Amino acid sequence: MQQMTFQEVTEQLVLLYNQGKFAEAEQMIHQHADRFPEQAARTTYWRMCLLSLDGRADDTLSVFRAGLESGLWWRSDVFDDPDLNSVRELPGFKQLVTESQKKYEQARGHTQREYGVLVPDAPVSDPYPLLIFLHGRNGYKESNRSEWETARQKGWLVLLAQSTQPLFPGSYCWDDPVQAMDDLHFYHAQVSQDYSVDPQRVILAGFSQGSGMAIHAALSGEFNARGFIGIASWSADPKSLVPQTEAAKHIRGYFITGGKDHTLETAKEIWNVMQEHRIMVAEELHPDLAHVFPPDFERSFDLAIEFILKEHE
Repeated sequence: MQQMTFQEVTEQLVLLYNQGKFAEAEQMIHQHADRFPEQAARTTYWRMCLLSLDGRADDTLSVFRAGLESGLWWRSDVFDDPDLNSVRELPGFKQLVTESQKKYEQARGHTQREYGVLVPDAPVSDPYPLLIFLHGRNGYKESNRSEWETARQKGWLVLLAQSTQPLFPGSYCWDDPVQAMDDLHFYHAQVSQDYSVDPQRVILAGFSQGSGMAIHAALSGEFNARGFIGIASWSADPKSLVPQTEAAKHIRGYFITGGKDHTLETAKEIWNVMQEHRIMVAEELHPDLAHVFPPDFERSFDLAIEFILKEHE
């Protein structure tokens, strides 16, 4: 029997979690965790949350302590998750959070810039169109790699940007927009040096928090971008997403939104800001979609590219 991939394990976890089967979900994660050592911080954290929800405080602390002893760490604010409410006020838990934060402070200074590139198979004589993708909060450069294969297959050079703002090993965020912009400039310069890129066909795309950051970068005027693609869009400050230059007012944006997405209200706020500043945008609404990519993303990608690259009317 073929073993489950990490994505399949994650999907099974979400299913059990939504059904309130916390003990079963924790056992499933525990069973598969050793096959994904690069995801140890993530799976350990998931086990802590599930054990807390199952009312097993001692086991929660035991898993937390074992994770720290193995060299793992987490930024303290990740423990604000309501799933950990049952253990939050325990002295032992607070002590472990303090220890984890100290390890995080030591580790964050050693975070290296990393990115991935998806290169089309077919040789091209003209410069590549470039799509720069920003993962969501808690993501990393390989997040949603499979979804962006459709762009690569259609001739796009895809840059998978990874933030240098860690939450825990293998998990990153775009909380600081200044640092995020520095990262994006570095990645853009690197890929432009290594490949022939068409400056007239550069699109920034993002998922969740990465979408908010992609919109910010596109509207900054610091990239010669034709537009942006926002999937399950979220931003801590939607009102800050405004064009910073005259040229930025003429880019186009394409939103892919889920009617059952928990960030839907924030996505609506971002949309309203775009309308207020007369940014030409289109929206693709999936009524039954949650906080994920749509199942037929190839079609969504085609529609987004057609809209963004359309000549201004």
